[in-house]
Amino acid sequence: MSPAKRTPRCVTTTRIGGLLIAAIAAATTLACQRAETADAQSVSIHAAGNTHESNSVKTASVFVWPDDPNHPTLNIEIESPVSTGRISIELIPKLAPQTVAQVIELAMDAYYDGTTFHRVIPGFMIQGGDPNSRDRDPGNDGQGHPNLTVEDEFSAAPFVRGVVGMGNKGRKNSTGGQFFIMQADNHNLDGRYTVIGRVREGMDVVDAIMTVPIDRIGRWGPRHRPIENIVITRVDIGTQTQRAEAQDESTNHPDTTVNVLADR
Repeated sequence: MSPAKRTPRCVTTTRIGGLLIAAIAAATTLACQRAETADAQSVSIHAAGNTHESNSVKTASVFVWPDDPNHPTLNIEIESPVSTGRISIELIPKLAPQTVAQVIELAMDAYYDGTTFHRVIPGFMIQGGDPNSRDRDPGNDGQGHPNLTVEDEFSAAPFVRGVVGMGNKGRKNSTGGQFFIMQADNHNLDGRYTVIGRVREGMDVVDAIMTVPIDRIGRWGPRHRPIENIVITRVDIGTQTQRAEAQDESTNHPDTTVNVLADR
């Protein structure tokens, strides 16, 4: 199963640091090696099932997040019945170089544009990036994936609030294109899913999404699907430096980044 052909977006790299250039180069290499790996049968993309229901507390050493102003950022524009705004994710190639390269490639090919956050579990996470979510059939949401999968790249990065991980098909080395954003800590996921980065701006948007009505029992499709679509209208790639500059500009010229709509 392959995503609908979209027109690639031109990306200017004059202000993008070495790490992003290296990541894009790695993405190009991956694209050249792309092979048809989609299963003949329908598969389900998992983000740790419902392990939020039995989250145990684990004692672990403090994890030091790699820090670099040239880390690429994944900027996600959101439209939904409860909020509009942007989620800016710092991608960390050091944690998962192949996976980050694939996400960058997919974003540059407009793979995520028009998809939805099809899975919302309050107190746990939101999951999105499935091309199937563009169609009018809610029953197949969560089953779509790109034709290229990458190997697991587990790290010591903990699954705490704001961390972004990759969904998989429930088996080894099956990471595709779907990602999930943690609303709360859940160390049951540590070492079981690939971490690609963390949210640096827009957790208020994530929290607002958690307030949408959801189909908890799967009456019209998979469980935990929002009754109304949470649309990812556009995804682009930048850097941490560009994000900080934009944030400074918005401080000097105040504007509403997130618009939380009144209940209807």
